Amino acid sequence: MMTQVIDHVSNRATATPRLTAARFGESAVSFGDLDKAVHDYQEVLHQHGLSDDAALPAAIMATLPDVSTGTNVVEIIDWLQRDLAPAAPATRLRAVG
Repeated sequence: MMTQVIDHVSNRATATPRLTAARFGESAVSFGDLDKAVHDYQEVLHQHGLSDDAALPAAIMATLPDVSTGTNVVEIIDWLQRDLAPAAPATRLRAVG
């Protein structure tokens, strides 16, 4: 599922790079900035033999400095995947944070 979310973020970044992808606390990140951070982390992860799946949580924590726990990261990932089918129970979120 993480690959689908990463692809979704990338597609949204291509179409609407300045649109806000997520907000948490006082911080916000656009699809373009989140996509760039994901790709930057993927390069580092490949160098160390790690999965691409770790790039999204790392990018979220880097671009949304108010995120403080893994639970917060999961909430944001649930928010980002709200438009993907099948709908996850967390798609009832209207905002994060």
